[in-house]
Amino acid sequence: MSYARNLLSRGEEIVFETRQHWFAVLARVWVFAVLSVLALAVLIWQSTSARWQGTGLLQIAALVVLLGALARIGLVLWSWQNQEYLVTSRRIIKAEGILNKAMTDSSLEKINDAHLTQSWLGRIFRYGHLDIMTAADEPGAVEDFPMMADAIQFKIAMMNQKELLERPDLARPAAQRPSAPPTMQRAEALPPRAGSDQVQAVRSAPQPEGGAAAEPDAGASDFGSDAMGAGAAGAATGGSAELAATLERLAGLRDRGLITPEEYEAKKRDILERM
Repeated sequence: MSYARNLLSRGEEIVFETRQHWFAVLARVWVFAVLSVLALAVLIWQSTSARWQGTGLLQIAALVVLLGALARIGLVLWSWQNQEYLVTSRRIIKAEGILNKAMTDSSLEKINDAHLTQSWLGRIFRYGHLDIMTAADEPGAVEDFPMMADAIQFKIAMMNQKELLERPDLARPAAQRPSAPPTMQRAEALPPRAGSDQVQAVRSAPQPEGGAAAEPDAGASDFGSDAMGAGAAGAATGGSAELAATLERLAGLRDRGLITPEEYEAKKRDILERM
């Protein structure tokens, strides 16, 4: 974990993080890069030349220069990796150093303004020089960020967070952790209601082929038996009009599949015999 992150106070959050642009590293190491290339060239030349006097001393010197230049380049890169320019919810933090750390910070409440300078090259490669103006001239306060990467975004994040700190009503409410969804239970299928489309579809379904008709359920049989009994009683006591109505009702039951054709014929014969 980074050095600056370990020093954050309770409830303090990092809003934006950056460091110096890699051009700043290049400006500090280009001389050592040239020296390392020259020293390496001397070593290669001396290893292939057998007529040069004092070859051993020159090779040692070139090797020392090469190792020293590479070590300097490594230290600069390591120091650059340990740079931390942070905008938090409360302050601005600048932390630098490898083993010996140097950390300065300024509260957002004390920041009055920020002066950003960008050259044409800085606008292309997105770096700039940022000077922060604070209300109190305290020693060690954060004031200078030379060749900072993403300087514009750093300044915008700083000013936005300062405004949110001064006007809490603009801050968004804290996100709430979503509660676990309730356990869903599979609903049991309800029986179809009388007169619904499912019942009509069952009643109007075609009979299976093979000669055997589907057996009606107990409720339909009882209903058919009651209707046939009532028809038989009406036929026994009434005239031809009641007989015709009874036979028509029986035919309707047969057409709807509530009674079988065999039952229809048997009841028809029974009614005619009673007449």
